Order: sequence, then structure tokens, then C-alpha cells
Amino acid sequence: MSPSLIIADLVVDSASLLGEGPTWDNDGARLLWLDIDGCELHQLDQFGNHAATALNGRVTAVVPHAGGGLVAAVDCSVAYLDEQGRVGQTISTLLRDGDGLTNDGRTDPLGRLWVGTVDRSGAQRAGLFCVDAEGLVTKVLDGVGLSNGLDWSPDGRVCHYVDSFEHTVRNIYLGADGLPERVETFVRIEATPDGLTVDADGGVWVALWDGGVVHRYTPDGRLDCVVEVPGGFVTSCAFGGVDLATLYITTARSGLSAEELRTTPSAGGLFAADVGMKGCGYTAFGTRSSRR
Repeated sequence: MSPSLIIADLVVDSASLLGEGPTWDNDGARLLWLDIDGCELHQLDQFGNHAATALNGRVTAVVPHAGGGLVAAVDCSVAYLDEQGRVGQTISTLLRDGDGLTNDGRTDPLGRLWVGTVDRSGAQRAGLFCVDAEGLVTKVLDGVGLSNGLDWSPDGRVCHYVDSFEHTVRNIYLGADGLPERVETFVRIEATPDGLTVDADGGVWVALWDGGVVHRYTPDGRLDCVVEVPGGFVTSCAFGGVDLATLYITTARSGLSAEELRTTPSAGGLFAADVGMKGCGYTAFGTRSSRR
């Protein structure tokens, strides 16, 4: 059976250089995302109001904090971030092996931020780290090239994880402590996988950076839905809205030629699609979800 096809619609013409890291803030009833290269934090509230805030650092991931405010991955650290875009107190500093920079991150069902680093040298010295509310850092994977999207299965027992340089989504099977017991390949993708999210049925939605689409894979790894995104490079996705029934998709325009920008004027925008499914929601840093 051929996969179903859906066309995403432009929601915010934000023209981000590198739109990334969407997440739904349940308490604030808003979607958060970043323009990493443009050093901006974007938000879209439940009524469709959009706002952008300048950041005083290069933030690569942002999540809500259970006590209010935000937590961000900045350079090679995890730190508090206030609503005015100011990076505050450092919570933890990660190992600087590789490029010494963080990339994508997301909070696990136990309220800990998982965030990866990057090594573009080909030596795969980067890693994936878990940072808890007390600042304890656990390295959960090594041998990483370009750490990217991650999200958890509905029951919280599996973390689906992308290393873009490997063109794979992996399944990280977790023990009772929420840390890895074994790792297996879930799917291999010819295009370059970037961010991902998981729906309430366990389907894995993967943004394909150079593919112009988001793919949905069933829990057994079968491609069953393709969302076309007319917005340049496709970077990540997250379910949002008060009912978690909208798939939001971030894109990037940095690196596109003048001709590509002419033919895709909405590159770097935020897109959305009604895919007929709901998300599982995202956990605030320092809290615990019902997934475990």
C-alpha cells in the first residue's frame, strides 16, 4: 500500500535562517521554536498570535521549565532562559568532544533534558547526554556524528533518536531508570533525517532535511504517510494545539540559492498539517509525565 500524501500549509512566514526545535508548552498553551542562526525564540499562542524574541546567545534547543521560564541548550551547556531571551545560570556543562556545540534536545518523561552534540570531523566524538534537574549529566550514547531529533514512545520505554550523519533513526530501549539498555536501528533513510516526534499511536514522524517532506513510520518501521512541506530545508516537527492534533513543522532558508529562494519564498517559515492523529505531549524540565 502506498503511503498517504498530505500538503502542509504555511502558518507563520518567519523566514528563519535555521528554524528548529518546535515543542508545545502545555502550561503556556503555546508552540515554541527557534531560529538558531538568527538567534531568535519564536512562539505561537493558541489564538494564532506570533511573537519573536531576540536571544543573547546561540540557543539550539529550548523546553519549558516546571517552575516557570525556560531551559535551553546554549553552546555546550544547559542553562536557564528567561522570557526576555536572556540566558541565565548554567545548570550543566557537557563534554566538548567534537565541535564543542550542542544541537537538538527534548525532555524525557522523567523530566530530564536529553541533548546531543556534534562532530563534523567524521571521527564521531560527539555524544548524547541526559541532564537532570539537579544538574547531573549522564552520557547515554557515544560515537555520535550529528545528534538530532529524539522523542519517546507513548509508554516511555523507547527513545527514537536520529544521528543525521548515519541516515538512521535508532530505537534506544530503556530500563526502569529511563536510561539505555540496548540500541537497535529502527529505519534507514536515504535523505538526511533531522528532527522527529511521536504520535499517540506510536508512529514516528521524521523531518527530512533535504527531502522537502516529513515521513511517518509505523511502530514496525513501515512508511505510511508523507507530508510535503514547500518551505526549503525541513528541520523538525512537533504536535501542538490545545488538543495536540496539529503537526507543526519548522524549516530553514540558510544555504538556499537565490533561485531556490525565488521558487520557495516561504522557506524558513512555520508550517502545519492536520494528519488525523494526536501527539503525546511534551514534558517540562523538572517534572514527570504520565508516560512512565
